[in-house]
Amino acid sequence: MIRINLAKPSGLSSGKAVKAAKLPRAPKAPKAPRVPRVPRVPPRAQKAPPPPREPRAPKVKKHSLAGPVFFLLLLLAAGVGGGAYYYINYFKPAEEAKKAEQALATASLPPPVPNAEIPEAKPSSQIRTTMVESVVKEFNNDGTPAADNKLSTPYAEMAVPEKVNYEVLFARNVFEMVTRCTPPGIRLKSLEVDNFQIVYANGSGAKPMVEEMFATFKNERGELMPKPYSHIKDDESGNFVFTITYKPNFGLQVGDPFQALEQITFKEGLTQHLKNFSRLAGDSNFKMSAAPSQLTASKAGSYRRVVYKAVGMTNYGDFHKFVLALYNERVPCAFKKITMTPVRDEQIRVTAEVLFSVKE
Repeated sequence: MIRINLAKPSGLSSGKAVKAAKLPRAPKAPKAPRVPRVPRVPPRAQKAPPPPREPRAPKVKKHSLAGPVFFLLLLLAAGVGGGAYYYINYFKPAEEAKKAEQALATASLPPPVPNAEIPEAKPSSQIRTTMVESVVKEFNNDGTPAADNKLSTPYAEMAVPEKVNYEVLFARNVFEMVTRCTPPGIRLKSLEVDNFQIVYANGSGAKPMVEEMFATFKNERGELMPKPYSHIKDDESGNFVFTITYKPNFGLQVGDPFQALEQITFKEGLTQHLKNFSRLAGDSNFKMSAAPSQLTASKAGSYRRVVYKAVGMTNYGDFHKFVLALYNERVPCAFKKITMTPVRDEQIRVTAEVLFSVKE
């Protein structure tokens, strides 16, 4: 065993060790009483006071307005439909008739009788006063007429080659029809031909003559449109003013010596056709203000159809002579539109759209 001798430090007496003197402690401050903790609450944003409420209108049950609203809409629809029907069928035609009557105070076209020097054409171009061109009919095997006659096919239902023939003969047929149906003493104020389907005429005359004119138109091959499109009205001067709207149906005249399809050329020949047109216009005293100008060009089947505009001064007889001259020389052109208005004395202004058909 190992012994360790622990010696006492010098200067110390035996016995208890003297402890180091301690400094006196400052008195402790009295503790503040504990304040109970308050749970933290995030500050709330102060809301603006709500705006004052407007007084509410008394509630009306929906089913109480359904009936009156539906009835009001029904009346509104009936009023609009009735107004449109009245405008289309009565007001607009009446306006057109009023304009035609106002034109009576100016000039008038001469009586529609061609000049005596017009060459007599063959054979269907002869002007006959009381005869309507006969219709060629097809017959069944038992000898009864066929129900569907191809020669009386309406223009809108014709094939393109049939339309070409019909169009070229149309102007000649119209002028012959107007001449047949217009008795002496009738003065035409204006004459229009529109798209190979409608003829408009305005004029005046004694009542018996006007009634005879209407009766003759009813016997032609076509339809005299009823009132208000065609009507007679007293002009308070002993004469009667009239408006005629007529839808002709001349049919396919396969027996006519001029079949346009036989004269149609390729587009290279169009220049020569225009030269012939201008030459015959000058020979017939149709003084054009300028050379015909092209309006449109379109394709129909294997044909190219070109429309030109021609404007000039003449009189009714000379223009009729011009139309017959085109027929006699077999110029394959058609008058798509013609507007004839009086200028002074027997002079009239003619605005025409001329259609040429050529092969592609």
